Amino acid sequence: MHATEAGITLDSFSSCSESGSKTYLARYDRTRTRASMAVVAVVSKALGRDPVEIDQLHYAVDADALDDLFDDEETGNDVCVTFSYEGHEITVTADEVTAVHRSPDAGNDGRGGESASV
Repeated sequence: MHATEAGITLDSFSSCSESGSKTYLARYDRTRTRASMAVVAVVSKALGRDPVEIDQLHYAVDADALDDLFDDEETGNDVCVTFSYEGHEITVTADEVTAVHRSPDAGNDGRGGESASV
């Protein structure tokens, strides 16, 4: 099943709710879709908003560095990047984006800046 959000192709998109949080999972083909664009597609789909209506990704992470990391064919699935964006904790791997909506008491305005890890 392919999901397309504003011209960005995701190989699959699913969501589930448990323990008061909502998790969204999308798989993408890094030969067709850049990691940063997959993040934007997942978050806009999770929020039910057009990608141009959400904060620019660069408020949360260096999108060029993210793309460069996952554009490298040597990057395996054991590499992941986690950061905050639009009220979600985003984890990106070479073929997957996970977005977890955190509880409102997390104290984040959704623009990132709290943490980023590789």
